[in-house]
Amino acid sequence: RAGERVMSWGVYAVALWLLVGLEVGLRGVLRIGDTGVAPSFVLPLVVFVGLFARPRVSTTAALIAGLLIDLTSPVTLPGGGTAIIPGPNALGMVLASQLVLGARGLVFLNSPVTLIVLTPLAGMVWQIVVTAAFGARELYDPIGFHAGSQLTQRLFIAAYSAAPALVLWWPLRATATLFGFDAPHTGRYTMSRR
Repeated sequence: RAGERVMSWGVYAVALWLLVGLEVGLRGVLRIGDTGVAPSFVLPLVVFVGLFARPRVSTTAALIAGLLIDLTSPVTLPGGGTAIIPGPNALGMVLASQLVLGARGLVFLNSPVTLIVLTPLAGMVWQIVVTAAFGARELYDPIGFHAGSQLTQRLFIAAYSAAPALVLWWPLRATATLFGFDAPHTGRYTMSRR
């Protein structure tokens, strides 16, 4: 539509690249003990875009983020090898973004509390979908995935991701106009359907 600003996919790509790098690079440092529980830096970005972007833009951004997580999170196979399985995180992120799209009319867009609360909630949707996808795969192509223990661990990942959300709110909000969102004081979303 005339007069609407278009989200800068270049800015989104740079932000996503930086946050995927942080997530992969700090995974070992921020991991809790010997578990695989480490926070997601990408999830707060997906939630942030979901709060301000048009639905199609938000869904596409979430799909891209989920695919990158799939490509940077190899699954350990029973024989000791690893495999890249694209799809589960992409689908999970898309459905997580739908939760954010449904909630954004009920929340204060300019409050850091919104990002801090919605990140673990969206993360739970994301991780439940990932667990269900891998659990379904286990039925026809066993990869040694134990849904019960994995779901518990993954829900802790979702909760832990509130910590990066707390830290990332201010830089994300400060750069909102670079993304193509309105000025921070307006709290509205005006993005094109691209």
